[in-house]
Amino acid sequence: MAGLSGHFYFKRAGLKIIPMEQIWVKKIFLFVKRKVKNFSYHKALVFVVCLALSSLLWLLNSLEKRYTSRISVPVNYVDFPKDKQLSSSLPKNLDLVVDAYGYTLLSYNLRLVFSPILLNVSELIDNAQNRGNRYKYTVPAINHKEEIEKQISSEIRILSIKPDTLVFNFSKIISKKVKVKPTLKLSFESQYSLAGEPTTVPDSFLVSGPKDILDTLKFIPTSFYSFTKLAHPVEQRITIQPPSGVKLDTKEVNLTIPVEQNTEVTFEIPIQVINNPSDINIKTFPGKVKVTCRIGLSKYKKLDYSTFHAFINFEKISLKDPRLTVTFESHSNVVLAVSYSPKEVEYILEH
Repeated sequence: MAGLSGHFYFKRAGLKIIPMEQIWVKKIFLFVKRKVKNFSYHKALVFVVCLALSSLLWLLNSLEKRYTSRISVPVNYVDFPKDKQLSSSLPKNLDLVVDAYGYTLLSYNLRLVFSPILLNVSELIDNAQNRGNRYKYTVPAINHKEEIEKQISSEIRILSIKPDTLVFNFSKIISKKVKVKPTLKLSFESQYSLAGEPTTVPDSFLVSGPKDILDTLKFIPTSFYSFTKLAHPVEQRITIQPPSGVKLDTKEVNLTIPVEQNTEVTFEIPIQVINNPSDINIKTFPGKVKVTCRIGLSKYKKLDYSTFHAFINFEKISLKDPRLTVTFESHSNVVLAVSYSPKEVEYILEH
């Protein structure tokens, strides 16, 4: 393209004229950027290496110094006296203020799982200050710091321990025979019911434990069991749930649930009158009530009709109401359900 100055560059693809000075500025900028980039990378690398080395030297120097720090260690209590039972809780951890070199503390703190220290309870209470009380012992924890130091690390020195006192409260161990009580929820098929109380074999246990627990222990419950739509007797092995601190040789019993079919019995009893004057006679219509009982087949022959009573009260007579309410009482312990009718009767008075 003749006539254009050499200071311009003709770009065919886009038909755009770009000044030559702009092209050279861009090339210089890219060159400088590339040099600066290379320089910054090497400079940064040297800086990081120097920083890491200095930090490492500082850390090594720091770890050679002694420090005071707090650590927490788990505790397991072993070898309890056989004639006593612990009746209060003990701390699960001991908080220690310790003195040690930095690398020792760092090594300890980097552990993910800490091995518990073991405290021999029989030895602790043998060395306790209050030997006069056989069931309560107060043990100053600091008196056993050397034993604890040996189990933690020979390079750690304990300055203090929290809690500073371990208190062991014991109860006297006694034995007692205690009944087993089934814990059950029962439902039955129509026309079926219990033939008697559920029982267990054995029905009681000789248990041992702290006196303060056994003094209030009335029974040992079984685990909860639910039986539905029963139409046959049940025989099953079940577990029991003794309270915490009570020792048993076994934790299972044989459960028996007696189930039987029911029958319905209907009979009549006379209506009696109470509180009536001797010179007045009262007659009711009807003179008897019909009683319907539901009873298990095994108890049918034990049904005693004399344990049922129906009566009216003369003192309840009112001229405004020609009917009297019939009161019904049942003293039978063999029936499952009972109903009667009528609930009201008419009456006449005779002098």
